[in-house]
Amino acid sequence: MQTLPISDLETPSAALRIRGPDSNTFLQGQFTQDLRRPAGACSYGLWLNQKGKVVADSFVLRLAEQDHLVWAPRCGAVALRERLESYLIADEVEIADVTAVHGAVAIWGAGAAAAVGERFGATPRAAEFVRAGEAVVFRGRFSAGDNFVCLAPDAGELAGVFSAVGAVSGTRDSAEAERIVSALPAVPDDLGANDLPNEGGLEADAISFTKGCYLGQEVMSRLKNLGQVRRRLFVIAGDGAPPAPHTPLRQGEKQVGETRSSARVGSGFVAMAMLSLVNLDRAAPLALADGRAVRLRHG
Repeated sequence: MQTLPISDLETPSAALRIRGPDSNTFLQGQFTQDLRRPAGACSYGLWLNQKGKVVADSFVLRLAEQDHLVWAPRCGAVALRERLESYLIADEVEIADVTAVHGAVAIWGAGAAAAVGERFGATPRAAEFVRAGEAVVFRGRFSAGDNFVCLAPDAGELAGVFSAVGAVSGTRDSAEAERIVSALPAVPDDLGANDLPNEGGLEADAISFTKGCYLGQEVMSRLKNLGQVRRRLFVIAGDGAPPAPHTPLRQGEKQVGETRSSARVGSGFVAMAMLSLVNLDRAAPLALADGRAVRLRHG
């Protein structure tokens, strides 16, 4: 069982409090996931642009009928707030940056569910959150196994509580390696402004195809009805130091894609890679630009 303050991932997470009579309707028209759910619901989804490309991802916690907490793992609060406020017209909605009072801790591995249950009095089920005082916990996207994100004014206190019941401090590489091996893309590291959700396999987890209109919805519907994407995220592994983001991947003289996020594992690395489904030959050798061979693990 490991814990890691989200800040140790060196990414600018954001927490926004969104309240008002029109708050749910407003968010429903922007978010890819259906938010017409009762208080206590936690929904993972995306913010897209008009072309269906990924702007950010978030967990939206419905605290009350007219009160929502939006937490974005790797998007700065200023950018996310500006994105939302640019679509406010006559809506009775208040958006406040509450990042400073929502420190985040990730906990994953054997024993994580029990540790969360001991601290919060219950373990959240899928698509729900549990609240204890000013702290909340919900299931995250760091591991294929049990993993949770805990938000509280004092992230250090949370980490200390989990350490007292047997958790050890994780590292950036251990957390990133767990996520990458689990084939869980990070936004915007793996999927960003030039990418479609479907290219990262997020159509099942992050998109509702029955909720109705939202920004980018027409593109998502077309992709669902007309066919597949031409690129896809894969998990690769190799020896030596992790490659820098956007390192070309080649088969012979042909470039078939590029790396995205990566992490060291032992004497080697694992990485996310965006590969062309048109040009990729799964039976042929795949190499980095420096000639090092890599192996496909998932995709």
